[in-house]
Amino acid sequence: MSTSPPEPSQAPVEDSRPSPIKTFKGHEDIVRSVSFLPSGQEIVSASYDGSIRTWDIETGEESGDALLGHEEGVYSVALLLDGQRLVSGGQDKSVQVWDLGTRQLVGRPWEGHSERVFCVDVSLDSRFVASASFDSSVRIWDLDSGEKVFEEMRCDGPVNLVKFSRDGSKLVTCSGDTHVRIWDWCEGTLLVGPMEGHEEAVYSAVWTLDDKQLISAGYDSNIRRWDSETGESIGEPVVAHAGPIYSLALSSDGRMLASASLNHTAKVWDASTLELLATFLHEGQALSVSFSPDNKLLATGCDDHLIYLWNVPQLEGDKQSDHDSFLDVCPTAFLDAEFAADIS
Repeated sequence: MSTSPPEPSQAPVEDSRPSPIKTFKGHEDIVRSVSFLPSGQEIVSASYDGSIRTWDIETGEESGDALLGHEEGVYSVALLLDGQRLVSGGQDKSVQVWDLGTRQLVGRPWEGHSERVFCVDVSLDSRFVASASFDSSVRIWDLDSGEKVFEEMRCDGPVNLVKFSRDGSKLVTCSGDTHVRIWDWCEGTLLVGPMEGHEEAVYSAVWTLDDKQLISAGYDSNIRRWDSETGESIGEPVVAHAGPIYSLALSSDGRMLASASLNHTAKVWDASTLELLATFLHEGQALSVSFSPDNKLLATGCDDHLIYLWNVPQLEGDKQSDHDSFLDVCPTAFLDAEFAADIS
């Protein structure tokens, strides 16, 4: 089966929706990752142009020098709890750690994957980093030493996403073999899965706040809900977009879900009912999505080299959560469009 994405020039397929409140321009290629810093005042982005950039959401301008260390495109960034450091992964097969204060690389790049690194995530205690690669493996690294620790986990296809559970005991992976898996990452053993239901490559998943469920999405345009203990599908899948879904994000209070699709749209859903709350239309294909910590804003990254900022409709009774949304999602839980045709 083909998983080649539509051409970037393809016209939007849905009617116009609300306009972005701001756009951020500076990248010279596809924006693969967007995420809010814990303050909610800045956005960090990563691009095929090899750069990681931070943006002031008030001015729309870059808030410091670009982070330049990857030799090729950057696919994923994950922020540490302190908000002062981030981890990145890219096409050059490396994982890198950055100091946002000095704008410098911390130590040397971590090498070990034999193919491009699609996704990185940081454990909530900021001790370990997980990296997912086109080489079908997931590696765990000690953040302080940069050494690989524990056993490598392997899937039957390129791994598009890796994400620590909130209690820190498990990992979820999504891969090009259409499966979702849950792992004991300390032992390197499969706990649940492969979870079957998606018909094509799976790009993204988020844990619910209690870790009891997972929500996943992929090239088949479906959003699915799973019991994370049994691996059983919960309810019927929702055909959420008229094109592949590359990224999901959960709001910090767990009440809203956002999805980004190659059909030029991002959508916001009631996470409990999957009732559609808003649709945001883009000129380019939407590849990444992130809620602000207070859940009032949504950032999207696109293949037109731009980052968009949107107002999010609020559910009745919404209150700001003490949880920060930057913990909820690997911001680049999607597959490199250039290589998507290799997945079946």
